[in-house]
Amino acid sequence: MFNKRNTVCSIEIGTSKICVLVGEILSDGRLEVIGKGVVPSQGTVVKGEIRDEGIKELLKSALDLADKSCGGELNNCRQVTILVTGCGITSRLYSGSCNIENAEQIVTEFELEKAIQNALFSAKDDSGNEDIINSTPTRFTLPGRGNGTFTDPLGQRGTMLATDVHVVRGIVNRCQAFCKLVADSGFENIPMELVFSPLADDMALLTDEERKQGVLLVDIGAGTTEYLLECDNGIQASGVLQVGMEHVANDLAIALNLKIDLCRKLISEGILAEKLANNKDIEIKVQGGNIRRIPKTSFETVIDCRLREIFEYIDDSLQKVNAPRNLEAGGVLTGGGALFYRSEELFRQVFNLTCSVRRPANTGGIQFGLENPRFSSVWGGLKIAAEFYRESTLDRTAADAVLDGLNQVWKDCFKTMKSIRKALKF
Repeated sequence: MFNKRNTVCSIEIGTSKICVLVGEILSDGRLEVIGKGVVPSQGTVVKGEIRDEGIKELLKSALDLADKSCGGELNNCRQVTILVTGCGITSRLYSGSCNIENAEQIVTEFELEKAIQNALFSAKDDSGNEDIINSTPTRFTLPGRGNGTFTDPLGQRGTMLATDVHVVRGIVNRCQAFCKLVADSGFENIPMELVFSPLADDMALLTDEERKQGVLLVDIGAGTTEYLLECDNGIQASGVLQVGMEHVANDLAIALNLKIDLCRKLISEGILAEKLANNKDIEIKVQGGNIRRIPKTSFETVIDCRLREIFEYIDDSLQKVNAPRNLEAGGVLTGGGALFYRSEELFRQVFNLTCSVRRPANTGGIQFGLENPRFSSVWGGLKIAAEFYRESTLDRTAADAVLDGLNQVWKDCFKTMKSIRKALKF
């Protein structure tokens, strides 16, 4: 008898690449990568917005590569997540509360859900231009019970339950365009969810202890840079800048009188980072076959200015929302820009925090080359797809173990997103 495998999929449609990951939830609950397809975006996507119809063929190529590498298992996909970022994405904390009116004055699922719904109601956009993509309960409090906060208030006594919910919103038309693009590529009848990229990074890279102690995660991509700050097991702030390594390439081209395609190649292939880390000047073959030698310091000056600007903008954004500053777990850098040896040092200088470069781990797919931090988001998206599938199926034998390692905040997140289904439909 044919037995369908528990297959899930994550799709990242970014400025530099379109990446498709296929994973299988094994019988022991582990999630293993079984397929990958990557193709260059070729300018069809700019800062999270589809700009060219050619994206359809490129996505098809990435899907075909992923399907071939997993032996045709993409046809058995049970759940797909689509990563979104770029212009039009906003996030902030919204507050909500409800009275505890049962005779025992104990918090039940009813009060918890009502407080969350009241917070989401205050986040609603009446214009119809924006909709909620993701929502994650950050903290719960019981006014009158001191200053204590709870990640799980169920069973606590009080007269009122209050909550803060981290809400990510996106422009409806842009988000619908991504959903339709994926649906038309063969996923018409497959459940799909949109996920803000730094939430996927969080899922891929952070530990429960880091989430509790406080950590700042920054993902430097090609066209955008995302950030997320989590503390006390709750997301306190997140955001996206319309600046990334593509802007570094442009800066180098202008400042050093180089062709931008060459600068992109030096960055994307790791040539520049390697030579700078090894204290070497850069030799460029120019017209006529001559060699032009550019001092290492010239490159460093341009790159440092841009990366420092990115970090300072994030720091300023966090200050404006009074985000926690005492982060015991320090900082985590990921994305392609994390590979520059100066990125860590500049991060430490701007935020006055320890810093480490993080990349996907325990994917079970060594042959797919996922150890590069460029794949952190799409790996996190695959883990989220597995959780959505687990939450939507009554047969929890295989997928239960996947959820066991999650902290309460992520469990609440999936429960909330499942119940209110905030991914955009069309």
